[in-house]
Amino acid sequence: MSFIKKFKTTFHITFWEALIALIAIATFFILEYVVFHGEYHLWLIIMGFVVGIWLAFRPSEWAVIGLNSGAKYVGLSEYVAGILSSLASNLPEAVIAIILIVKYNDTLTAVVTVLSAAGFNTIILGIAIIIATIKKKGSIAVPEDLKKKEAPIIRWAIVVLAMTVIFGFSQYFHILEIGTESLATAVLTIPIAAMLAGSYVFYLIYIIVVKDNNKKMSIEDKEDIEQTLSPVKEEVENEEIALDHGTNGKLSIPITLLFLILGFVGIFFGGHTLTESVQQLIPITEGRTNSEIIISALILGASGAVPEHGIAIISAAKDEIEVGIGNAMGGILQSSLLIFGILGVITVVALHPFILLQLSAIAAVLWFVKRCIQDGKFDTFEGIMIILLQVIVFIILFEDIALFPI
Repeated sequence: MSFIKKFKTTFHITFWEALIALIAIATFFILEYVVFHGEYHLWLIIMGFVVGIWLAFRPSEWAVIGLNSGAKYVGLSEYVAGILSSLASNLPEAVIAIILIVKYNDTLTAVVTVLSAAGFNTIILGIAIIIATIKKKGSIAVPEDLKKKEAPIIRWAIVVLAMTVIFGFSQYFHILEIGTESLATAVLTIPIAAMLAGSYVFYLIYIIVVKDNNKKMSIEDKEDIEQTLSPVKEEVENEEIALDHGTNGKLSIPITLLFLILGFVGIFFGGHTLTESVQQLIPITEGRTNSEIIISALILGASGAVPEHGIAIISAAKDEIEVGIGNAMGGILQSSLLIFGILGVITVVALHPFILLQLSAIAAVLWFVKRCIQDGKFDTFEGIMIILLQVIVFIILFEDIALFPI
């Protein structure tokens, strides 16, 4: 096998894409730090967006591949590996949020970025359902993993997000009683934030540590997985790439570590590049309007959610609906519980009206999904309703919420 073909098989991109990307990344960082010394021009900002989005997308794929391979070495089920992979694809928005807080002390933009990423994942969930139902010319069955294994965390998320919204409104009522004009005194307290993040962490620990569940998941999925992987295995054998892959479809340990390193390093620099580009486009100043803050957050949220967007839409188009819906659902749950909760623990999060509105929308979407799980199917109408719900939230965000004082 030629080097170029082997490179594509191993890294899932062409050699020429990798070469062009490497040249573009090196050129951007040289121009940014050596030539212009941090002084941005419009064309450099645009170049930063392109580089940042590529770094958010491709390295996320590599991190997913590395985590899947590593999970096989430690004996985790395909389901657990899928959840860990979903976490990897959600890392860009987490990195962006942390950079905004640590470097720019811009908590509101960070939080709205994370929750808007959950909103974009909601839209992608609806699109994935529509694509799948149109291709099937009717309804589609709810994926088994979503029905049996994600249902408990979905029910919990509905309850805890609704309680968080009620907590926020109760603080608003208290503010009105004492006559305070600013809503900034309504905050997400550390115990509640820790409960949000801790619940998802507990869920991860449970599905990883409880070996009986893990083994049962592997046994249940083994036959389907073998059938799915058999054509791939035959192709691998025919192309003789055993040097890169071990037994049972696992990558070799050096290649697994390489994917993990390239993935997580790329995600960090992708998040950093996107954040810097947006902050240069809409600088952080004392006089920034709410609209400017929200536009910044929406751009970052959409950019950070690029990996989930690509995976979900491509998977739905290929009839791999379990991957498409599962990845979008993972993005919604992880952004609204884990990442949002972590931000509330490490910094003071003011419960801006949009934050409560977005949390309410997420709870409503999860309720939609819960009802679909009970019915056992998704249809085109439900996909459209999920999209419209999130679009309404974004419209309210621009027309009304942006006018509130921060």
